[in-house]
Amino acid sequence: MHHPHNGNVVNGSMVWSPVKSLWWSAMVGVALVGGWLTFSWPALALFLATTGTVLLFGHSLGSHRKLIHDSFACPKWLEYLLVYIGVQVGLSGPLGLLAQHDLRDYAQRQPDCHDYLRHGRSFWHDGWWQLHCELRLDHPPQLAVPPHIAQDRFYRFLERSWMQQQLPPALLLYALGGWPFVIWGVCARIAAGVTGHWLIGYFAHNHGAMAHTVEGAAVQGHNVALASLLTMGESWHNNHHAYPGSARLGLYPGEWDPGWWVLVLLKRVGLAWNFRLPADCPPRAELRAHAVLPLAMPQARSWRAIVGTTATASRQLLAQRSQFVLEGPFVLLSEHAARCLAGARVQPQRVAARLRLSLTHGGQTVIGLPALVIAVGTRNAFMAAVALVLLPLATLCEVARSQIEA
Repeated sequence: MHHPHNGNVVNGSMVWSPVKSLWWSAMVGVALVGGWLTFSWPALALFLATTGTVLLFGHSLGSHRKLIHDSFACPKWLEYLLVYIGVQVGLSGPLGLLAQHDLRDYAQRQPDCHDYLRHGRSFWHDGWWQLHCELRLDHPPQLAVPPHIAQDRFYRFLERSWMQQQLPPALLLYALGGWPFVIWGVCARIAAGVTGHWLIGYFAHNHGAMAHTVEGAAVQGHNVALASLLTMGESWHNNHHAYPGSARLGLYPGEWDPGWWVLVLLKRVGLAWNFRLPADCPPRAELRAHAVLPLAMPQARSWRAIVGTTATASRQLLAQRSQFVLEGPFVLLSEHAARCLAGARVQPQRVAARLRLSLTHGGQTVIGLPALVIAVGTRNAFMAAVALVLLPLATLCEVARSQIEA
């Protein structure tokens, strides 16, 4: 980030942005009205699949971890593909997104900055600003985009045509399923992606746990634990403020980071390398850690052990519904929140050294998503039935994660 003169990130005015406002309003309007009129289970499944794909591969890996922070290396064709998928989120072109991110990063590290850049107003006020307006600083800092990105022909093409890039997937989806697929696979996806980007930005700068403080900074990041899977790991924002160049965002035990899991898989097939982690980031004198926590390290477990232990423990726990212990991500929740999620029979213990969420009862221990499913299943008979249905999928996810990180 280069800035020939510092400028001023405090003084400025908010103005209505017609393109930004109408784009979001149109997508939300079509998603709400058209989604209601054309609802079907295949359309909903398409929405979930396409939204998850663009957020994981596009926004988290392509736009954020690669284009903006260059936290890993990969073939150029893969970089272009990931950034192109990132454009499908519908936020802006790659160069505009990079410029806006750099401005926010620079402003938030100053002693003070405009409320727009810090998400510093009330929830609804901030929503109006972020989704419908733009900030015009009186004396903006000059933050130059690196020449190899600013002069890249492909990125410049995407910057000029980022809205039109929604047409190719729209045409494909229309051929496959008509207007319902277009509404759910394009309009609803964009509405969810843009709105979700604002929501996580607001909460990650105002509410949540903090493992670090950046002294002298106008804004502190917060870890929003419950959104880690929905945001593909992007909600570990306090970690990101502490180590902005790290390819891994879920740094501590129990912090789920799907984006990092995919990078590990890409490394195993030779498509990603040179990961930057906290140890590779420059030291920062202004960074203060709240507690000494061990960085999360992979634990290799065979799939047979995972399936066997999960099956045995689930039969015992769902049948007996007796007390057990939840650890891992629950260290980021209050005891009251843990009990509300998993029921009064749960005894949440704050053990930060555990790698993942774990459920223990007698001599049996279940790890990861199956632990959460079983915990919720202890609330009542109905939730126990739901847990039994979801348990195979949760176990499959845990097996896949264990094998990827082995």
